[in-house]
Amino acid sequence: MNDIDSKDSGIFGPANPIDHRIPGLGLLSRLLGAVFLVFVCGLLLLDRAVLKANRDQTNLDAQAMSLLAEGFISDEAGLLQHILEGKAEPEHGRTTEDSTFWKSRKELIGMWWQAPTGPVHIDGRDSVVTRQAYALGGNNGVRVLSEKGEPKALVIRSQRLDAEGRPSVSGGLVVDPIALTTVLSRLDIPSRVMLSVYSGTDTIVALGNSAGSRQALTDARRTIRLPDGGAWMLSSSHALTSRSLRWSLWTLGTLGIGFLVVGLLREQRRALEAAGRSTELERLYSDVKRANQAKSEFLANVSHELRTPLNAIVGFVELLREGFYGDLSPRQIPPVDRIAASATHLRHLVDQVLDIAKIAAGRLEVHAETIVLRPFVLNIASELESLVSEKGLAFSITVAASLPRVRTDPSHLRQILINLIGNAVKYTQTGTISIRARLVGEGARSSLGRQAEELGTKSPKVGTWVALQVVDTGFGIAQNDLERIFDEFEQVNAGPRGDSMNRGTGLGLAISRRLARLLGGEIGVESELGRGSTFTIWLPINPADLVRDPVLTPASAGEAIA
Repeated sequence: MNDIDSKDSGIFGPANPIDHRIPGLGLLSRLLGAVFLVFVCGLLLLDRAVLKANRDQTNLDAQAMSLLAEGFISDEAGLLQHILEGKAEPEHGRTTEDSTFWKSRKELIGMWWQAPTGPVHIDGRDSVVTRQAYALGGNNGVRVLSEKGEPKALVIRSQRLDAEGRPSVSGGLVVDPIALTTVLSRLDIPSRVMLSVYSGTDTIVALGNSAGSRQALTDARRTIRLPDGGAWMLSSSHALTSRSLRWSLWTLGTLGIGFLVVGLLREQRRALEAAGRSTELERLYSDVKRANQAKSEFLANVSHELRTPLNAIVGFVELLREGFYGDLSPRQIPPVDRIAASATHLRHLVDQVLDIAKIAAGRLEVHAETIVLRPFVLNIASELESLVSEKGLAFSITVAASLPRVRTDPSHLRQILINLIGNAVKYTQTGTISIRARLVGEGARSSLGRQAEELGTKSPKVGTWVALQVVDTGFGIAQNDLERIFDEFEQVNAGPRGDSMNRGTGLGLAISRRLARLLGGEIGVESELGRGSTFTIWLPINPADLVRDPVLTPASAGEAIA
């Protein structure tokens, strides 16, 4: 068929305006920005957590080492008291001649003891250092023997009192500082800290990497309580495991932030470009919309204005043909008939253009009435039977009287049928043109046969429908043209442009589909080249009409007329 149906948009103005808002515009930018903020916040929180863990670990290390140092000094002070007790009461304690004593306590360099009025007894591995320790003086306490700023010995002095509170014996232990270092190394932490134990300005213990300590992240100080009430200071500085972790963390974080910033900038640029294109499209759409509106108004106005003189032409030609102004001569009759046919054709074209303009503008009204389909179709067929007979075609109608009533606009349905039958006659040279109707869908009985069931699967949506079909045995339509024929001013096998009487405008199917949709239905087509076409008008049925009217049965399938 040559005429085509209009879609929801056409040259008379798009029914669905262009949405100039690009979906998701800026969404990726916001997403990247949110990821950027989450990433930075997570990086900062993780870094703070690592720093806090460092500080906590440093404090724990310092506390553990100070407790170890205090325990070490307390043990040595207790050992000295035990020795002095034995010197005061030799039968209860060790003697300096006991060689196993020095072998069991490798941290001891030497010792001395003396009665208040007796001589000084010095014993140990290094009597020179022991004598230097004794020369430091003092009765009680812990002191450091240094040489050139380096700790040489830890000196622990004490005395034993008798029952009357007078000194009975005094003495001291000389302890190797390495012993304290060994004790502090039990925590296996010198590899990750810089540790210092000092008394005043004298350093007693120095552990760890001094170069690493200059890069320390955290440090902690603790006081080592001495038995005589004095104190040493312990300093612990971390420059260890978390540093490489934090460097790796910040390196990866910086790279990630860099990628996010680049992506965000690119997305922002694309968003700006898209916004510019959207603005341009909006402007173009406004221009096209105004042009379409102007075109629609122009065609509507021109069509309306053309109808008045055309009606006058048609009217006066009819008067001439009826002999109102006198009988026509045989030579005048053919030109007058040609004028009448041309004027009628032109008026039909103007009516089509005016109808499509009204539909596009939404000004076409629907006046629904309840009609009986069989007499309605027979009436239209009788009007067009002469066109079918002129081409020698067979004409059959199969519309059962038992079909339910249809609530629709009869004038619009009439126009649709005339367009479809007219197209069928135009493009069928030999064969048959058939009009048939079936009830399909939820209200139809399954006994109607397989063909009706298959037809029901092609309905526009769930419900009860009357499928009113116009079938021809004409040229047929190629599969890739089945949708194109419903576009405005599109024609298939239209013929030469000079034959305007037979060529048409390409608006018949466009108007028919729009009218069918206004009536709540649809038009579909099935065709094959060389085997004809079947156009189906889908008319919705009210369930109340199904209750009132009998349902189609095989016995009343319809009748055929030739």
